[in-house]
Amino acid sequence: PAPGAQQMLDWERSAAMEAIRRGVYVSWRSARDANDCTRVGSHSMCYCGHTYGEHFRAKATARNLSKSNCKACKCKRYAFIPMRPEEVGMWWLVRRPDFNVHTWSPKCRCKHSHKKHNVGVSSRCRERGCGCGYFESDFACVVCDKKWEDHETVIETEAERVADGRPVGDAYLPLAEAPEIHDLVFN
Repeated sequence: PAPGAQQMLDWERSAAMEAIRRGVYVSWRSARDANDCTRVGSHSMCYCGHTYGEHFRAKATARNLSKSNCKACKCKRYAFIPMRPEEVGMWWLVRRPDFNVHTWSPKCRCKHSHKKHNVGVSSRCRERGCGCGYFESDFACVVCDKKWEDHETVIETEAERVADGRPVGDAYLPLAEAPEIHDLVFN
């Protein structure tokens, strides 16, 4: 895979390994069809600008899952947001000579970054002169082609996933359903 795609797959694998080790699975899921689009790990970014690991400084367990208040800001609940343009189908951006993937962030329809919007219930844009009342993504998920606001971050125990018929353990790893491709990508 291309370097950006490999980075995304490595993050997904790392998140899956964390989930398997802890027995706590975090996914960015399409609210419309209930499919998991992305595995979320301690490195994954929240809408507030802090990582999942910063939301749960203590080890995440089934007991403290409902308390996902960010320890670094006023954010009350972790909400995954993509960190790379490839995650939202904008793969061509990284090929531009002047593009910096480290400063890129997802944008609203008002063309301002999520970082320029309030965190929480009122996600009004803070950019002077912008009348945007809430963050509405100008991008779609690369997995399901639905908007950011059509997704939710779901935190589940292994038992909850098993009861719901969702993959756990090694079956939760990226490309688990295609072992030959998995081996090519990760070995």
